[in-house]
Amino acid sequence: MKFLAVFFAVVACAYGDVSHLGYDYAPPAPVAPVQVYQPAPAPAPIRIPAPAPVQTYIPPAPISIPAPAPVYQPAPAPAPIRIPAPAPAPIRIPAPAPVQTYIPPAPISIPAPAQVYQSAPAPAPVYQPTSQQVLEEIEPQSADGYRYKTVRRRVYRHRF
Repeated sequence: MKFLAVFFAVVACAYGDVSHLGYDYAPPAPVAPVQVYQPAPAPAPIRIPAPAPVQTYIPPAPISIPAPAPVYQPAPAPAPIRIPAPAPAPIRIPAPAPVQTYIPPAPISIPAPAQVYQSAPAPAPVYQPTSQQVLEEIEPQSADGYRYKTVRRRVYRHRF
């Protein structure tokens, strides 16, 4: 809406009367008579009548092309016929009958490990939570109990 109001204000200023501004322009110069060039009229065209058509027939010139000499081409040799040899008859060798024999597994001998004395491990350190006050100084908790994480801004004082 502002744009429309500004647009109409600019248009009103552009079309406003500016004669009171006092620029005292000189009136335009009187128009001098201008000579207009008129070319000379073109000469009248000369008409030459076309000759009357003549009804005559001119036959085409005879064309004589000698026939080419016959060229002897021997007949091609017949293609050899190949008859494939019959496939050899399949030879069936019967498999030997299975033999039921038991082969026991090889004995495995693994020496027993030597007993090594190990002392009891040191007790693991127990985590002791630090006070919540240190955490709240860095990131304050809101009233709803949620901790909002913020992005920390780093300021570099010396730029190289």
